[in-house]
Amino acid sequence: MASQNPTGEGASITLSVRPCDRAFLRRLFTAARDGLSDELEGFADQLCEPTSQLLSELAAYCQLLDGLGGSPVLPDQAMREAVAALAGAVDRENQYPRVVAEHDALHGLLVQVEKALA
Repeated sequence: MASQNPTGEGASITLSVRPCDRAFLRRLFTAARDGLSDELEGFADQLCEPTSQLLSELAAYCQLLDGLGGSPVLPDQAMREAVAALAGAVDRENQYPRVVAEHDALHGLLVQVEKALA
């Protein structure tokens, strides 16, 4: 159930995550949070992005982890950008466009074979 944030920054939400997705998301957000923490602690003076931006991203991952535990979250632009960046990174790492093309090719062929057997 959403409730209005008293600071006027928007509505809080309770995340609805399938149980089978929870462990993956927890690992992903934990790795992202820990990686950012390490960068901020060890390399803050050498970072290309502003520290404030990285702190906002870090806060988003922390809030998402809390949200996976049932706490309400306050979505904002930093959270949207963090989730979008992770989705893009996972797609690139898993070669999503190639996998989809291969899936479509095989299933298109399967339909033809099944149709011939009917």
